[in-house]
Amino acid sequence: MSAIRGSIEEAWRARLDRMRERALWLETVTPAGQDDQGMAVMEALLGVYAGLAQWGSAAPAEAERLRARVRRPELAEILRGERAQGALSAYAEDGQRYALRGRTDGYRGACEHRSAVQLLADDFAEYGVIVDPFVQEAIDGFDGELRDVAENGTPVHRGQIPSWAPRSHWWWWAPRTDMSMREYRERLYSGDLEPYESSAPGAADWLRCGDDKECWCFTAPA
Repeated sequence: MSAIRGSIEEAWRARLDRMRERALWLETVTPAGQDDQGMAVMEALLGVYAGLAQWGSAAPAEAERLRARVRRPELAEILRGERAQGALSAYAEDGQRYALRGRTDGYRGACEHRSAVQLLADDFAEYGVIVDPFVQEAIDGFDGELRDVAENGTPVHRGQIPSWAPRSHWWWWAPRTDMSMREYRERLYSGDLEPYESSAPGAADWLRCGDDKECWCFTAPA
């Protein structure tokens, strides 16, 4: 168990380092070149925001510090450019594809994509960065798919929801919460984990997150 915990912590530190590297580069970007660097800037920003969407239970104060570093008015004109908007549209469409798999293993990834998009929209709204109609259409389609699949989607463990996330990021809390742990296991892993293929009650209890009373899995049937 300690080896697994160490591996998780190492992966977390590596992801945080990548986020900080992107933030450091974004702090050097100037409006010169504008659309020529639009795709790179948008992808770097979405890389930071995607990491924040995978934040889990880590301290929200550190998340806010990262957001403050990349929330620069100098980037606004670049983000309004055609290449930047194209990159944002592609990212939203990727998220919608995750949502289409929301009944099995895609719902959490879809939530992460949607929160990344929303962070960008919120952080740059004060600088007049408004998505173009084609991007908005992609985001609206994404939201529609999230709502549709939430009726029968796999719920997200409480510890996987970003500690900074407000309730306005409704997608994290949208799925049903009466799913048994056995059904959750079968949907998420499609029977790929041989050691846990028993149909006996309690066979899926290892998937409970341990967040007593705060998570849907606390009272979910075995």
